[in-house]
Amino acid sequence: MASYVELGPRNGKPRIKITVELGYDKYGRRQRKYKTVTLNSMTDRAIKKAISDFEIEVATSADENEIEFMTVEMFFEKWMEMYVKPQLSISSRDAYYSYFNNGILDTLGKMQMTEIKTFHLVEFFRDQQSSGKKSLEGKHSSLSGFFRTAQKWGIIEDNPMVGVDCPVGGKRYKELDFYDEEQLKELLKVLDKVYLNHAIMIKLAALVGLRMAEIAGIRMESINYKDNTILIDKQLLYDKETSKFKLGPTKTKKPRTVSVPQSLMKDIKQFEIAQKKLKIALGDEWTPLIDANGKPVNLLITKPNGFPAHPRGMSNRFKEILERFNLPTLNFHGLRHTYASYALSQGVNFKVIQEQLGHANIQETMNTYSHITMLDKKEASDIFNHFL
Repeated sequence: MASYVELGPRNGKPRIKITVELGYDKYGRRQRKYKTVTLNSMTDRAIKKAISDFEIEVATSADENEIEFMTVEMFFEKWMEMYVKPQLSISSRDAYYSYFNNGILDTLGKMQMTEIKTFHLVEFFRDQQSSGKKSLEGKHSSLSGFFRTAQKWGIIEDNPMVGVDCPVGGKRYKELDFYDEEQLKELLKVLDKVYLNHAIMIKLAALVGLRMAEIAGIRMESINYKDNTILIDKQLLYDKETSKFKLGPTKTKKPRTVSVPQSLMKDIKQFEIAQKKLKIALGDEWTPLIDANGKPVNLLITKPNGFPAHPRGMSNRFKEILERFNLPTLNFHGLRHTYASYALSQGVNFKVIQEQLGHANIQETMNTYSHITMLDKKEASDIFNHFL
């Protein structure tokens, strides 16, 4: 963990003193590194870069003694700065922060990396489970990657997570919540009574199988009205650290083209025309997302002023609609499962569903929805009853 204090300027330029916390040595003494840095300007970006550069400098110059007494908390900061942030997605980074800051660092943070044994981790998950803590699978996966990297970088000799069972109870794949055919029909019926943009968001999830962030990342130029398809090559991400939106790659980092019902494409075309009229009417008050090249991004779903709508806002709108029309409770992601379950019930090939959903491979699709097809398997076996 790093912090800084502002110093008096020198030669007309601002300066800061950076402190990097290195935890405690074996005698319980606090370990720190300091550096004074002269900046060209005191912008947040310049300060963050100076801190990041010093953290990497400290990490890469650590001597054997520092490595020997490195704590879990210390290595977590280095792992985030040197691996997670540069190489993984914003959502992965935020997930790791959440898992580690909700139990892991509180329990294991002050322990030295070389002292962590498999027993400590088994004990950690036992305590987490007995006290009813959540996200245990996520914490298990996070710690596995965390210690795997530590071993790869030579911080520890053996990975203590090897031999720690994933603390899941019951089924490996939890029951999925989704609407059956009648419930889906009822939902589609009430969508005629809500705002068109809200109806489109819900239909893109329930009838096309898109994720929230994928829907939020659709640009006007991604839509092909001739073929009734949409190119899904981006998702809209919100960076909590910078409080800014950005377009990033899809979850699998692979673009795909999805098929869209013709009636839904008509709704989208109607909404696009309305959006263009609104943009002209607002003039300079239209404030779209600006990309890295300084160009406006023509998102399909926006706020009334053209600025991106937070993807999670879809979940809130959907919940409000369900409550308003007294429909069964379902989270927004359940609409994606609704698409898959209905497609399977209509005999759509698993491969087609995998490509539409954007799963990394067909095995993921089959594993996720295997229990939905149990009735179909029973019916398939029943056709042989007349032989008996």
